[in-house]
Amino acid sequence: MQVEGVALVLGAGSGIGCAVAYTLVAQGLTTLVCADINLSQAQETATSSYAVAGRKREGYEATAYHVDVREEAQVQALVARVKDRYGRIDVCVTTAGTPAANQTPISDMSLETYRSMDEVHNIGCFLVVREVIRAMINQEPLLTTRQNQTRGSIVVLTSLASEGAFLGVGNYSAAKHAVKGLVQTAALENARNGIRINAVAPSYVSGPMMDKFLDGAPAVKDAMLDSEGINNLHFSSIDESRLLHSWKENDIAYCWRGLLLPL
Repeated sequence: MQVEGVALVLGAGSGIGCAVAYTLVAQGLTTLVCADINLSQAQETATSSYAVAGRKREGYEATAYHVDVREEAQVQALVARVKDRYGRIDVCVTTAGTPAANQTPISDMSLETYRSMDEVHNIGCFLVVREVIRAMINQEPLLTTRQNQTRGSIVVLTSLASEGAFLGVGNYSAAKHAVKGLVQTAALENARNGIRINAVAPSYVSGPMMDKFLDGAPAVKDAMLDSEGINNLHFSSIDESRLLHSWKENDIAYCWRGLLLPL
């Protein structure tokens, strides 16, 4: 898949977001904007991406910005800065998220714990998708490699938790279910505007977010990694993840609308 234009990747400082940023660059991206709540990590991704692009990639540029997706003003300012600097946003991938701190049954969960997860995954996703739609909707449409006209593509990272229930992480699962509904509704509303909006739902991927969750839930970790038990699971590394394969082979950013792709 050939990726062109300007891409904004949120959560680009580490984990899947960082890997997605590098994958887009490797596929021919000309401008990468890395955004993360940890600015130094976003800057590291942006700087390292030049090696991925190669010195022969004339005109390639990568920048980094701080953003807290829970804050409406910060999301609005980020999108405005990118649009003002580059004139358009062709691809937006939002992977920003936070893991459940530990396993807590809903009956024991505080409102603060439930709400804090929703603010990052659900409200944060809503703010990003809304602002990027507003930025894309007035852009001149471009012709894709498949000869379709598009004003841009938005891809949201959800989780297999959006497709079912997982014990002790009801706040996380509920937020991801909400994101699925948001993506599908936004896709229907904006298909006629030439804006594609899709989601990918990875399973267990070894990385900073999964490691943090398992550190707070040792019993879950032991059960998952029990090599002799029926609960034994294979944790894909980020490089092994089908998420990156889907970018390379399936044109997720350019073909489909309102799809949730389990990985």
